Amino acid sequence: MRASVVLAGLALTAAGLWQSCRAADPFSPAEWSVIRTLSPLPPLPVDTTNKYRDSAAAARLGQMLFFDPRLSGPIQEGTRAEGQLGAIGERGRIACRDCHRPESIWLFDNRSNNGGAIPNATALGSKWMTRNASSIVNSVFYVNPRTQAHWRENDGYADSEWFDAQSEPEGPPVQNGGRLQLAHLIFDHYRAEYDAAFPDWPLDPALGNRLRFPLTGSPYTDVANWKHLSPGDQEIVNRVLVNYGKAIEAYLRLLVSRNAPFDRFVAGDAAAIRGEAKQGLKLFIGRAGCIACHSTPVFSDDDFHVIGLAIDTAKSPHADKTETGRAANQPLICDPAVAGGDFTANGHFSDDRGAARDATFCAQHIRPGLWRTKALRQVAETAPYFHDGQAATLDDVIEFYDRGGDPDGTFLGGPKEIRPLHLSQDEKRWLKAFLQTLTGEPVPAPYLKDLRGR
Repeated sequence: MRASVVLAGLALTAAGLWQSCRAADPFSPAEWSVIRTLSPLPPLPVDTTNKYRDSAAAARLGQMLFFDPRLSGPIQEGTRAEGQLGAIGERGRIACRDCHRPESIWLFDNRSNNGGAIPNATALGSKWMTRNASSIVNSVFYVNPRTQAHWRENDGYADSEWFDAQSEPEGPPVQNGGRLQLAHLIFDHYRAEYDAAFPDWPLDPALGNRLRFPLTGSPYTDVANWKHLSPGDQEIVNRVLVNYGKAIEAYLRLLVSRNAPFDRFVAGDAAAIRGEAKQGLKLFIGRAGCIACHSTPVFSDDDFHVIGLAIDTAKSPHADKTETGRAANQPLICDPAVAGGDFTANGHFSDDRGAARDATFCAQHIRPGLWRTKALRQVAETAPYFHDGQAATLDDVIEFYDRGGDPDGTFLGGPKEIRPLHLSQDEKRWLKAFLQTLTGEPVPAPYLKDLRGR
């Protein structure tokens, strides 16, 4: 009798242990094989088109220029109450750091404000922009695993990090400066740092000649000054612009966050995330279907999709309902007559003109309404969401996907690539709990400092 009681007790204990283990690890071997594709973050991708990508001197110069507002031109819109950094017409007020703010920890826009409780949906540069200035932490990991393309921006504006970076100083809505202004800033204030970073391309002493090289000008602003230059002098200035971009890329490669609770869980720490987050992960890779686009350790396939987002200017007053996304940028990448043609990954400023990056892109038909899959690391800390920032919270994003996007006919492009999920309130909470486990360690403080000393 006593032996049978003992055996029964042992059986109950074993059953309890099995149930406890099952609760701690609710995933099947097949699910674990998927989960392991999401962690850890790999080593930094190799960008052969920028041979200075891991140069400490280039990264230091990039960090200095990231904090320098003197490369910006006149402010065109906005008030101090909205977060504008000066009066209309003022120059030298907007640095990269003003839209990718170190104060935000994750280097995104938490400055522009429409008077509400959260940052404005889109960012305020020299003018109001139509896009949300999102985090640049871990952005160097955006590499399409199928084509190896390094598409940048929500609409794939550029095919390399350095090309993307060099567009900001002379972008009229962004910093509204120009490449001549940038060249003079570097010549006057960063000559030693530039020559140390780019020993193959020391600054041309002729840049000190203000008559030969006017103080302002680019193909987009002060165009007459730009056209005043000979083709050889344009090449001198363009080389400075390109190396500015390559220095910024070197700096961006330092802005990395690893070791999120999710990573620790995958590495074997079962207690690193809560039970609700584990249930959310099960939904993420399973019935909710998030993994279809939010794959790889950066939680993005770095591809472009139509999710059926109807632009709501009541929520995002400066968004543009007519933007076509990916389709608008094909000419910039593929047409040599457009300024971007020289600056592509295969252009003559590339350090690897034979780089294989989506070689069929120029022959493709790009339909309107395609926008890139956002990476999800730090997503819980970087509201607002979507390319126009119209979703204020993670709950808003989850509700959008749960209803299968907006109705056909209300958004540009199609067909829509998502479907209703019909999640319960508990399941929505679990999914949010999982997304909150994707916040890693902050970027090391030395990389968030203004190194200029002036």
